[in-house]
Amino acid sequence: MMKIGVAVLASAAVATAQTCALPSSYKWSSSGVLATPKSGWVSLKDFTVAPYNGQHLVYATTHDTGTSYGSMGFSPFSDFSQMASASQNTMSSSTVAPTLFYFAPKSIWVLAFQWGGTSFSYKTSTNPTNVNGWSSTQTLSTASVNSGTGAIDQTLIGDSSNMYLFFAGDNGNIYRSSMPIGNFPGNFGSTYTTVLSGATNDLFEAVQVYKLKGQTKYLMLVESIGSQGRYFRSYTATSLGGSWTADKTSESNPFAGKANSGATWTNDISHGELIRSSSDQTMEVDPCNLRLLYQGRSPSSGGTYDLLPYRPGLLTLTNPGTPSGGTTTTNNPTTTGNPTTTTNKPTTSSGSCTVAMYGQLLVRDSIELPDFLDPYRKTATLAISSRRTKANTPDETNEG
Repeated sequence: MMKIGVAVLASAAVATAQTCALPSSYKWSSSGVLATPKSGWVSLKDFTVAPYNGQHLVYATTHDTGTSYGSMGFSPFSDFSQMASASQNTMSSSTVAPTLFYFAPKSIWVLAFQWGGTSFSYKTSTNPTNVNGWSSTQTLSTASVNSGTGAIDQTLIGDSSNMYLFFAGDNGNIYRSSMPIGNFPGNFGSTYTTVLSGATNDLFEAVQVYKLKGQTKYLMLVESIGSQGRYFRSYTATSLGGSWTADKTSESNPFAGKANSGATWTNDISHGELIRSSSDQTMEVDPCNLRLLYQGRSPSSGGTYDLLPYRPGLLTLTNPGTPSGGTTTTNNPTTTGNPTTTTNKPTTSSGSCTVAMYGQLLVRDSIELPDFLDPYRKTATLAISSRRTKANTPDETNEG
């Protein structure tokens, strides 16, 4: 009796994302001014930026020529070189010092801000590109701190269990509140913990917190006031609810400032955000590809703070730390005469800073031989593979 078998096996590729250590000192290159305010505004500042359908979505604070703060959003753009030509869309209500992200557990976009009636507030939307399509204002926090400004400059981040609210007070302290992730979005209440304390100018405002991609490590940035302008200090932690360790905390060796920015049009490296690899509440950034959207101004400008002519600029890290991980293994099976026997010949290749994750699903089916092969009919097994690829989601990263 003839025994017939058929085997068809497709190759499989399994990739793990490469990550990078934080460098021993940071060196950046800087863009020039990326955009100027439209008529009636003297500044664009306090930037928040999230990936959206392969583009960058930016919201910001504005100030008019008088005494009023306002808010705006840029139309999405693919590359920061396009920011100057992106439309600047005025919001009908102020969302000063905004934080924008996609809250994945409830499939909703969140825009958090200050001065909304309580210490911090938020709005929600299913279409964040419509700057006037947000919900009514909701209470995010009623925290009260002892300072001239009160609680200021919130940021939000989540892990698998909790959402965390970090904020400053222009008083040398950084604060944290938390709630179970299932309760968010909602009100953090008035309770908080002081996580950092120091001199007022050292821990001033514009706190940001991120997860480092491929690591169980978090990065905090805090804006400081130095003798040569605004700059950012950095701190790290292994959990959002834990303690923070100094990373770069001097004006001469900052996370980002005049000493290492490479910028020639500004001394200030001030309130903004790192470009994220994900738009969701994890606030993940790629340490192999750090970029900072910041506010800067001409060194010759002066006057009252509210009227300083801040503009957007972009820093790009030129010296990422030592890479690790990122090995890709590809299986190229060969078949023998026996359909149940295969020999896998793996090959490896180095990954890059951002490597897509692909898996393989093997599906088994059976085929019948034609009648004319009787009495040699046997059922042969056909192994076919279909590759499962990652679908495009709102947090797909654009590398422009």
